[in-house]
Amino acid sequence: MPRVPYKNPAPGTSTIADAIRVRRGARGLTPLDQTLLNAPDIANGWNTLLGAVRTKNSLPDDIRELMILRVAARNSATFEWIHHAHVGVDAGLTAPQLTVIRDLHTPLPLPSSPSPLSAFQAAALRFADASTFAVNVPQSRVDDLKVHLADDQQLLEATAVVATYNMVSRLLVTLDVGDMGAQSVPLPETEQTEHDVEVEAGVKLHVCVAKRDDKAPWLVFVNSLMTNQKMWGEVLPRLSKKYNLITYDQRGHGKSSTPPSPATLEILASDISVILSTLSIPTPIHAVVGVSQGGATSLALGLHHPTLFTHLIACDTQATSPAANAIAWDQRIALARSSGMKPLADATVPRWFPAGSEFIEGGRREAFVHDMITGTDVEGFVVGARALQGYDVLPGLAEKLKGKKVLLLAGEMDGALPATLKKLKEELEKDGVDVGFEVVPGSGHLPMVDGPKIWLDIVEKFLT
Repeated sequence: MPRVPYKNPAPGTSTIADAIRVRRGARGLTPLDQTLLNAPDIANGWNTLLGAVRTKNSLPDDIRELMILRVAARNSATFEWIHHAHVGVDAGLTAPQLTVIRDLHTPLPLPSSPSPLSAFQAAALRFADASTFAVNVPQSRVDDLKVHLADDQQLLEATAVVATYNMVSRLLVTLDVGDMGAQSVPLPETEQTEHDVEVEAGVKLHVCVAKRDDKAPWLVFVNSLMTNQKMWGEVLPRLSKKYNLITYDQRGHGKSSTPPSPATLEILASDISVILSTLSIPTPIHAVVGVSQGGATSLALGLHHPTLFTHLIACDTQATSPAANAIAWDQRIALARSSGMKPLADATVPRWFPAGSEFIEGGRREAFVHDMITGTDVEGFVVGARALQGYDVLPGLAEKLKGKKVLLLAGEMDGALPATLKKLKEELEKDGVDVGFEVVPGSGHLPMVDGPKIWLDIVEKFLT
């Protein structure tokens, strides 16, 4: 939700607003303009600067828009991406090039081997990425870009484009301009749709689909307790190059409704079956991928609905809930009901991520997971937590997984779970299951969040 109101002075009542209207043309005042008009002098200066950066520099249009879009991707500035993607296309950027710009976890093309970019585009992308992510741009990236520039003016212009749109993105994201805070940056080359799927009377799950084409294999992602489907945001762009993707919010989480009664893992697994059926997704899908509670849900899917998939990835989970966990979940439920989700978030985030992670207090992205936890409905948390008390999907699991390919994966720093999953791998393998086990070095409970590149390397190799 926008954090400051929009101001929209009637034409003729504000010289500053009228000057912005002149620059905008037929579009009129955008939500960004209306936000800035809360401080008219800043809006005036902003209009002058942005007008110069966008329309009075000598850079090729595709280079300027490519750099702006990389800033948007790096900073999760959905509003910025949406408003510049079509401008980039008009300037000549192709869908495969937009996919490269959007993907943060595949090595960037080199100017010497730039495909599908041009050498100039590759150099500009690497420059924009370094300036945005590291601030201090290595001399080698400056030199690579200067090969394609006419003079020092263009180097200044390129630097100003990146710096200015970092400023823009920070204001957009901080103040949630356009009310897009809950919306991820779009995935190029896919058709993206959202659905509210009724899995039982009165219970609807919010489902997002990114479809590449009819021939691409399908992947379904199942999030952990106390998070929502945005937790997969770092890994989806790279996977969208080959796969059709389904993410959804589990019961009581994100935009999904909270049922009146607790869930079980069998119920949560059945939700996946209903989603696939309702959306007419051909089965078996290529893979179901789950983490933590979502990993246990994926194992339960293997036990109760094995015909729905050919590959299964279960991350940072276990097939049997230890008896002691029931008491721990009762205590967490009592804490949430008495004090809300914040104390639970304060205790959970340091447990999920290792010391020094950018996702814990003081880190660059400390609010990302913490806000997902505090934003979870208390009774929605209770619904999910009850499913983790006293479950056991191990009996009969190996028999149901025969003929499937299974990967058990854990963050190296996730307590006892790496050893637990390694033992599960040995048990399943002994019973004839084609199963592997991998560890993501340096990562904690959500390795697709704090170790996305290595996680992707492991997962893509398994899925191929």
